[in-house]
Amino acid sequence: MAMIALNYGENPQQQGFVTADAGSQDPLAITRFTLPDGAPALSDAASMSWSTLKEFDNSLEAITRVAAAFEVNLGQVPQIAVLTSRGTPFSAVAGSSDSVIKLAIENEFRSAYGAFLVTNVEITEQTAYKIRQWMGENRPFLGIAAPAIEASAAAYFERKARKCHLLANPAMAKLGRSSLRQEIMSHAIRGATVSQQPNPYVPTLPAEWDADLKADMSLAWGICAASPSSCITVVKDRNLIANAAGYVQLVTATENAVLHAKLTQRTEMLKGASVCSDSFFSFADAVDHLARRKVKAIFAPSGSMRDEEVRNHAREFDVLFHTVPASEGRIFYGH
Repeated sequence: MAMIALNYGENPQQQGFVTADAGSQDPLAITRFTLPDGAPALSDAASMSWSTLKEFDNSLEAITRVAAAFEVNLGQVPQIAVLTSRGTPFSAVAGSSDSVIKLAIENEFRSAYGAFLVTNVEITEQTAYKIRQWMGENRPFLGIAAPAIEASAAAYFERKARKCHLLANPAMAKLGRSSLRQEIMSHAIRGATVSQQPNPYVPTLPAEWDADLKADMSLAWGICAASPSSCITVVKDRNLIANAAGYVQLVTATENAVLHAKLTQRTEMLKGASVCSDSFFSFADAVDHLARRKVKAIFAPSGSMRDEEVRNHAREFDVLFHTVPASEGRIFYGH
């Protein structure tokens, strides 16, 4: 393993390093990515930071989770675009063309600036030209990871400041359940390193759900599974409406998901939406915020003493409430 100096760490006053594992068998390892000119991705490490690589990794977690859920529940993986910032995916779209990138930008235009874009759409020069128009003048991404990025496309992302890191890997075009992280995950604490196996869980949604509901919930689950807990993720028409993550109480997450939809002028999209929670509902008040706005379905682990009370409350509003045991399907991430 080789230690490579980064431009800086989490903050400019910190020195950062990346230790590359050339022997990694992960097809989505950073060592498998290249720059548009074909050079290894980490040959540009001197212009990257700790945050750049963390956003890259968090973005990969999100898109692979989404792809796995689509493969398991619908048999095929659509075109996907995910935007991540500060360790949390905040905009995501699944569809059938490069318009997924356009919608991901438009849905959260104010937040897209400085975000990391990850997609299974190839970035040709034509697509790069479109992205430049969709993003507007002087609104660069932190980085883009895609199956391929044409060398001629790189010019559309050049800026005088805040470099956009362009990372390509053909494996991004073949995302699915097999793309989920397989290698042991490690994290340094004071005086020790803690490690764990990656979470292998991917839900099998109810067979009686129609394809549209399964698609929306697959996107919601994938984003929720790659977000800090406690998290409430809302999706409608294969568009991420809100991702309220990192709250101590789940009721706060539901309140903020509804508030976010209001702030982005998409309150009406809550009706008929699919909602995923990364942990069980301890009280019915959290479900109430969503049920009163007529969401269609909620997916959550079970394990609360009030599971039946919560389920009955959802039933009063004709909300489909699908659960799996927390010991099987809890999806906390990023601790």
